[in-house]
Amino acid sequence: MEMKKLNNEEREKIFEFFIKNKRLKFSEIEKLSGLRSNHVSYHLEQMLKDELIEKEEDNYKLTSKAEKILPFFAHVTGKEVGALPVVLVAIKRENKICLLKREKRPYQGYWGLIGGKLKNGESIEETAVREAKEETGLDCQFESVNSVVHERLKEKGHYKYSFILFLTTVKTDSDKIRFSDEGKVEWFDIDKINKDEMIPSDHFMIRKLLKKKSGLVQVVIEEEEEKLISFKQL
Repeated sequence: MEMKKLNNEEREKIFEFFIKNKRLKFSEIEKLSGLRSNHVSYHLEQMLKDELIEKEEDNYKLTSKAEKILPFFAHVTGKEVGALPVVLVAIKRENKICLLKREKRPYQGYWGLIGGKLKNGESIEETAVREAKEETGLDCQFESVNSVVHERLKEKGHYKYSFILFLTTVKTDSDKIRFSDEGKVEWFDIDKINKDEMIPSDHFMIRKLLKKKSGLVQVVIEEEEEKLISFKQL
């Protein structure tokens, strides 16, 4: 087998050894993997090039870059998928709220709250302000975390996605928004939002969870042929 045809599964296997081992020698990696030495050498060279591992005398260990992704390794390999932490941002001005029409899956084509993944080293407050700026161009001031929502998306009896949503509120002094790479953004009168065009959990949060702070809320959305057909609060 040519080296260029080696697949990533072998490299993932080597990476996985470092979950239980801080440092490993070449001979130890060779023994654990069951791979031939030339294959091990190839993968280690690639991992050194990608700055995933570094060599310390006769030992290999993960770089600081790799240590950051170690907790998410199961997501990358697909062996174990957990809930993704997301910060949702209710950008309010007077009686209006800024919403985004998603161009990406999941929830493609539906209107919803501004938001994005909680980055490593970033506070919830910082994520909220950053996402508001990136997706609308608005400079916002953080106000509060209103609720934590565990949202699951179900299709044909199976859960496809799971999110831990931190619902936050920010305010802004401007109404001048710009187009986002994530989708079209517009101001909506909070009392006149079209429920049928919105992600149902986002509509629920705007109606029920923005007026007062609440604890943990659990919701399930069901999808069929990329259409959202039901919503339930547990």
